[in-house]
Amino acid sequence: MAAQTGGAEIVFDRSSLFEIQDGGSLLLEGLVLSGERAPDSAGNALIRTQYMSMLHNYELVIRDTTIRDLDINHSFDVLKVAKSTLANRISIENSRFENITGHILRLNAEVEDLGVYNAEYVDIEGSSFTRVGGALVEFYRGGNDESTFGPHFKLTESVLVDVGLNTRNKPGASVFLHGVQVTDVSNNRFEDSAPIKIEHTVGEPRTAINANAFVGVDVVEVRELNSAFDNTAVLNNNQYSQ
Repeated sequence: MAAQTGGAEIVFDRSSLFEIQDGGSLLLEGLVLSGERAPDSAGNALIRTQYMSMLHNYELVIRDTTIRDLDINHSFDVLKVAKSTLANRISIENSRFENITGHILRLNAEVEDLGVYNAEYVDIEGSSFTRVGGALVEFYRGGNDESTFGPHFKLTESVLVDVGLNTRNKPGASVFLHGVQVTDVSNNRFEDSAPIKIEHTVGEPRTAINANAFVGVDVVEVRELNSAFDNTAVLNNNQYSQ
């Protein structure tokens, strides 16, 4: 799990380092990115989408990269998205994140509950997250529209230590999924972190949380918000300890 990463180092001194504009995508590979010189500005984010709506979908890949010291203020995110933007895929592979006060992925800009969301596929594999005040992901798909099959979320072979415990993290979760249709969280280690919280809202969501180790972490919460039936989540071979 979570191999070591390294490479060319970039220390930035602005409120964000990258902006994905309409028609663009972003690949970060083999880098060390530090926010230790960033200004104390509201809404800091290492990566952001443009503020206006985007006509074209984009992709974001972070691979073999270390991102650290996004902690100049209380809510410094790695990725912050704007309304009316959609990632076809967000992928984090073999990367390390540490000393971050905000969220890693803030995917909660579509709040009108119209069945719209900010990413189709989010895949995280073989990565580590340490001392992250916000959530690894806050992923929101509201509404009762059953015409779409996403979004999809996958987290495997990763380690989370001290994630999600900032009092400004409103969901109180290390992973918060609202209305996500396909979820696979397997073979991870969660330590001294906020719990996973999942809210099923529409359709027939497929949620699998299997073979994870939870140390000093509350049990996974899965709720059916619009149904009186038992939730359909499959939780197998998860281990809890103090």
